[in-house]
Amino acid sequence: MKYLFIFFITSFALVFPENKPQRLTPGDTILFVAPSGYLKQDRMALAKTRLEEQGYVTLQAEDIFRQHGYLGGTDKRRADEFMAGGADPRIKAIFPGTGGYGTTRILDQLDYDIIKNNPKILIGFSDITGLHLAINKMTGLTTFHTPSPMYGLGSKNNLSPISDHFFWQAIAKNNPNGYIIDVKQFDLDESMITLHGGKGIGKLIGGNLSLINTLMGTPYEIETNGKILFIEDVGEAPYRIDRYFSQLKLAGKFDHVTGIILGKFTRRASEPPDDENSFTMMEILEQYFSHLGIPVLANFPIGHYKNNISFPIGIMAELDADKQIIRILENPTK
Repeated sequence: MKYLFIFFITSFALVFPENKPQRLTPGDTILFVAPSGYLKQDRMALAKTRLEEQGYVTLQAEDIFRQHGYLGGTDKRRADEFMAGGADPRIKAIFPGTGGYGTTRILDQLDYDIIKNNPKILIGFSDITGLHLAINKMTGLTTFHTPSPMYGLGSKNNLSPISDHFFWQAIAKNNPNGYIIDVKQFDLDESMITLHGGKGIGKLIGGNLSLINTLMGTPYEIETNGKILFIEDVGEAPYRIDRYFSQLKLAGKFDHVTGIILGKFTRRASEPPDDENSFTMMEILEQYFSHLGIPVLANFPIGHYKNNISFPIGIMAELDADKQIIRILENPTK
């Protein structure tokens, strides 16, 4: 029955494709927004310059560098800014400057009919997971879990080669037959770990673990049945990651997934070391995912890390944990 269920989900997705935005081409207009934390002018200026050097037009509100506590403005202002971009026919892509905190405070203030009927590229990671999951749930629009203007395009050294390649592959290339994400073709300083082998097919869904958990019990709660789930986080001790995974397990979110991709669970240098009796992060991952009987790939370069591979959310993919590759099975954009 499990395989019949997966086949049904796959067939349905191929017959009734998700709502997709137009791919980005030089000359298109990109809107910078601040739906989460406040933005840093130097990083945003660098991202703006680099995008315009590639032929894109960038726009931003006059007050985009506003600050309201740790937020990039009041809830109303941040929601209004986002929706203004969503309704503007000139805008082809919306680039939130950064994550941080705040997207969950505006989700109930967004007009999802406007977003659905005016499909645009939306990028970002970390706190932007809130927007990705809500928009996916309410509209079916494909969005893109990617580096951000401040932490990627606006970083001193720009995007790393692998981050750059798959960023533009996802949002600016025509991929009529999909494409393959093979990390091993790049010279990285860390290796992925297969916790359980095999292949799984399903739509990609996921993002930042703490945001996924925060949206549990809300109208924007993640749907994982028949899907490939990807998860990453930063600055969380093993016991907190354990608690997050426990909640998702108890909620049945791992019961019917077809594969799992575990990204980086990076720690900040300023954090105190873990207790000597603590489980390691890898031990936590093994405890939850090595016995599910589905393909599970760990230490994948996605999330709060210099190498942050872009994933199109809501797009059909195949995870081959034995070969440690991901096949994107359809064009993420029109």
